[in-house]
Amino acid sequence: MSDYFAEGLGIKELLPPYLDPNLKAQDLLTGVCFAAAGASLDNLTFQILNVIPFGKQIEYFKEYRKTITGLVGEEEATTIIRKAIFFITIGSNDFGYYFLVSPRRLQFNVQEYTDFLLNTYTVYIKELYSLGATRIALINLPPLGCLPIERTLTSLRNKGACDEERNEAASGFNSGLNAMIDGLKPAFPNLKIVSLDYNNLISELIANPSKYGLEVIARGCCGTGIVESLFVCNQLSPSTCPDASKYLFFDSAHLTQKAYQIISNVFLTRDVPQLL
Repeated sequence: MSDYFAEGLGIKELLPPYLDPNLKAQDLLTGVCFAAAGASLDNLTFQILNVIPFGKQIEYFKEYRKTITGLVGEEEATTIIRKAIFFITIGSNDFGYYFLVSPRRLQFNVQEYTDFLLNTYTVYIKELYSLGATRIALINLPPLGCLPIERTLTSLRNKGACDEERNEAASGFNSGLNAMIDGLKPAFPNLKIVSLDYNNLISELIANPSKYGLEVIARGCCGTGIVESLFVCNQLSPSTCPDASKYLFFDSAHLTQKAYQIISNVFLTRDVPQLL
């Protein structure tokens, strides 16, 4: 989605990763992507997955801020950051591993874990604000129980249908996210912050696939479409589907390019103007 956001805002076609060793000065000045696959709010989740957590991404952003200050000076760097839009999506992996293998389930019930994650999220948003970020879009959680991998993991109980326990966890987090935003606005009057309702849009694509030219919504295009995800979806997987544009999911957890484009266009036309 970050590429569609950059293109839709007329900035550039692709948003390069911050860790790309070949980044040029112009790339830094017009926007980069700090996101990392499998990132989490809960430190325990990233330790299990061995990925770059949200907190580390903020450390990279601090480095970035110093770098562009060296390129254009303090005043211009401050202006670039103040006018930039920060798109953030995080939390799905925390719940995925909470329900699967995380020892957090022995420590917290779902509501307690939700509160724990949102408290951590609030700290990070405040830190970003202190670093100059004033336009922030928080993408909420999808209906987690409808991801093909979750349908597979709960198939004995649900016979392939969406898992309501996971969907309810996502809904509870999203409600808390909205409350978090409402609490931040009066405390930080210069902050423009919105929630992008990813959950509702995916639910709409699942409920009315033919309206959007989709045909398959319960399994991914890659391999069997029920377990392959991230690095498991590779050249050794069984053949991918002949036409991914007819699928909602490309692998068992991530959407196809077509689905991301549909959702990004809605965000750009309906929600992002509130931040401009």
